[in-house]
Amino acid sequence: MSIDQKFNFNFDIAEPKQKNNIVVFFLSSKEQMKDNFLAFPDALQNNLVEVEEVSEKGFVGNLRISNKSDQKLLVLGSEILVGNKLKQDRVVDETAIVSENSTTTLRVSCCEKNRWSPAVSENISLSDTLFFSKARTNNAEDIYNSKQNKTDQFRVWEDIDEKFEEYETKSFTSSVEDIYKKRTSNVEEIVKYFQPGENDIGVVFGIGSRLVSLDVFSSNKILKIYLPRLIRSVALDSFKRTNYKTYLKTKDVHKFLRLIEHSNKRIYKSTTGSLGDYLRFSDQLVVGSVLIYKTQTIHFSGFLKEYSTTPEYKSKVA
Repeated sequence: MSIDQKFNFNFDIAEPKQKNNIVVFFLSSKEQMKDNFLAFPDALQNNLVEVEEVSEKGFVGNLRISNKSDQKLLVLGSEILVGNKLKQDRVVDETAIVSENSTTTLRVSCCEKNRWSPAVSENISLSDTLFFSKARTNNAEDIYNSKQNKTDQFRVWEDIDEKFEEYETKSFTSSVEDIYKKRTSNVEEIVKYFQPGENDIGVVFGIGSRLVSLDVFSSNKILKIYLPRLIRSVALDSFKRTNYKTYLKTKDVHKFLRLIEHSNKRIYKSTTGSLGDYLRFSDQLVVGSVLIYKTQTIHFSGFLKEYSTTPEYKSKVA
């Protein structure tokens, strides 16, 4: 699939599917990129990537990442790195592509503010969820507005603190991973319900009757890898919503896309060692970015800002 700077979207939007409060529209296209990307979860599981602090002292906003494979490595924005090998858990700021057999710096934010020390056991892994959707939206907005293309670390911590308050729970180190662990059993039934078709390359999420986010990938293979993590991310923002039948229709997704199409756009060359260029967009109602490599869209993420108008609910689900 290819999306040019004018956002000529060339995919089909499926009818909505609903489970509990979560609504999913799958996006399909027969024009899939024949990519050879190695997704970060697979790379970490097969010991094809190494992640460590940039130095013995460490730096909150950066990690060193080494791709030890013969494939380009795809690291998705909002992936959460956890474990005692790092001085604290981190969330990836923005999607990046790392060249074959190379080492570069990954831009990250802290998502465990009360720890700054590795433990004796040097374990490291990826969370089974991405950063929750409200925080993803805020991070995208902060990156767009920042001259240094950075997130607002204080807002990241505020978003996490609000989530702890919402769930009336606590964590000794204020780790966002602890929020997810307390909700794991509630989420997996939803994850299993939504299964993409062979031509699906993207997904639009809603909670109740409000659209939340959109993620489009270069291929069906990459979507299948990240879909469970995306569902868990959205689910972390949906537990306290009453279970109603949704108002959302495919026309609402078209409206979402038109908002993105008419938003303000800026093109940035990557400066952190990642391959490709970023096309970032923002407006009163939407925000997001596209990572483009050799004219192909690798990851397109868009978010509807929380203060945008929300349709009324229709009726309770039986």
